[in-house]
Amino acid sequence: MKQNDINKPNILFLAQLPPPVHGASLINKSILESPIINEKFNFIVLPLKFVNTIEEIGKASLIKAWMFIKIVSKLMYTLLVNKIDLVYFTISPIGFAFYRDVLLVVLIKLFNKRIVYHLHGKGIKENSRNSKLNKILYKFVFNNTKVITLSETLNLDIDNVYNQEPFVLNNGIFDLKISKSINQKPSITFVYLSNLILSKGIMIFLEAIVLTHSKGYDFKVKIIGNSADITISEVKEFIIKNKLTEAVSVLGPKYDNDKFQELATSDVFVFPTLNDCFPLSILEAMQMHLPVISTSNGAISDMIEHNINGFIVKEGSVKDLSNAMIKYIENTDLIIEHGLNNNIKFKSNYTQEDFEYNFIEIFNKILN
Repeated sequence: MKQNDINKPNILFLAQLPPPVHGASLINKSILESPIINEKFNFIVLPLKFVNTIEEIGKASLIKAWMFIKIVSKLMYTLLVNKIDLVYFTISPIGFAFYRDVLLVVLIKLFNKRIVYHLHGKGIKENSRNSKLNKILYKFVFNNTKVITLSETLNLDIDNVYNQEPFVLNNGIFDLKISKSINQKPSITFVYLSNLILSKGIMIFLEAIVLTHSKGYDFKVKIIGNSADITISEVKEFIIKNKLTEAVSVLGPKYDNDKFQELATSDVFVFPTLNDCFPLSILEAMQMHLPVISTSNGAISDMIEHNINGFIVKEGSVKDLSNAMIKYIENTDLIIEHGLNNNIKFKSNYTQEDFEYNFIEIFNKILN
């Protein structure tokens, strides 16, 4: 450790990092790369690295078991040889990954270290109601710890297993200086930006495209994202089968500047997700003056106000999604109004600067 860092608190950073690229791993990466945050804290990084691709998430393998053994060994060594003031842990809230992470919690608690969990997922309330064992495990995990959630709405997911007031830290992204293109074309462009995961609503969107197109409306669609539950080839086959090749472009994954250029040349962001918390893709769309059509899943209804900066549609409803698309097709002034409201809300609440300031404030409260 450097001499000039000796007075900073030591934070053991137990979290997912890219690859694969997803919301939680990107947020974690932004924390470690933040000069402002690093001025305040020393991070001892132990990545929770079990997979390299989105497709591998949720699938058991011997390699994952071996990786877990290595992580346990590294964790034990780190706790033994370092003075740790706080363990920052992006614990998995449900599924097999939760039971795996409970073992890490046991080890950390055996060393009597303070823990703060940053919850990037949800499902704890439902999971604890469905199983007495799960409820016991959650109460053990959360006992005598601090918790960070992504929004006030998501506090409700843990209120039956955590008896303190969680800290709330909205996600944030960098405010890029990319100009929004003015649409000079006769038709508007809808854009989907996410990995091709069924729970993100990709098939619902595809069916809504078919329904809207069948009513004679002229519009364009860009689908951006990597293969996951559904492959890029399967999406292209769907487009061909439904005679939508003139309307729909399947662009595959886009990152960094390429991604924002695609958003800048689109008009409306569509994300009919069935399982989310605080999607970064919605923040990216808000930044680029795009209205958002999404569901109320997770904290999305905190981000998107119905008919103010987008439309909230019923989860799984192809008809509702199509109707929302048609509202924008028939009223392009609404696109401008909602898009402007989104950009204002983004700049007021969801920039990287907001995130970093709030992160430091929360950690200072926990440590003091």
